[in-house]
Amino acid sequence: MVRIRISPRESILKIFELLRIEDSVTRSVIAGTLGISYWSARYWLEKLAEEKLIRKEVVYIGRKVRRVYYFKVVPVIYYRTQYAMLFYVEAPRTKSPDPIAEFRVVAVSNRKGRWRLDEFERTCIYIGVILSPQTYWIKQKYMVTADEEDEPIDPDELVWSVPAKKMLNYAERYAVFFRSRRTAEEYWRVEHPYYWADPTAPLPAPRTGDYEYDENVIKSVEEKKIALGVLKMRFNNERGIMESVTV
Repeated sequence: MVRIRISPRESILKIFELLRIEDSVTRSVIAGTLGISYWSARYWLEKLAEEKLIRKEVVYIGRKVRRVYYFKVVPVIYYRTQYAMLFYVEAPRTKSPDPIAEFRVVAVSNRKGRWRLDEFERTCIYIGVILSPQTYWIKQKYMVTADEEDEPIDPDELVWSVPAKKMLNYAERYAVFFRSRRTAEEYWRVEHPYYWADPTAPLPAPRTGDYEYDENVIKSVEEKKIALGVLKMRFNNERGIMESVTV
């Protein structure tokens, strides 16, 4: 039988097209469908399996008979859900104002509908209560919220979406208290307007950084306050909700 030689690209495309229809294929099936030799079919199937574009499975029947099957690779997709509260000293307009703080809850799951945004919102409020109970409500002048629900992401995005534990189906909290956008030198100039004529004026203090808290730090503070009887709620990371502390 005369076989027509087809291009490598066409061979690969036809393999993928067949795998969209069939659950699995063998070398003989590919050879017959594409009109190529068994060894050509074997070459391309093995090449795709090495590149992890398809999955190879060897099945033994008895001691001597061996059959090789090839399957399509189902892409792994994770779903990220997060809720954030951002606090400002004034209402945001065209220019972003000086931020005070940001509280955030984020989680990644392998299925949709795993998390509830209303529970994440409730948890954000408790982040402020846990970390800054004396000043949290005083500084709450203008608040902006942002959320993301079941956003498809690649598996490699998991580690930076939940950087503390890097775990699937484990919600993490995050908080940051921002430094002012005005530099320490600007404040110093306001306090000492005639510094150039006053040799005794102190030098400006170095600018400090933002105060950031990841899930590990927040959990530690939370457990300490629970032990002291100050806090009656605990965050359940697996369920993504705040729960009453059971005695």
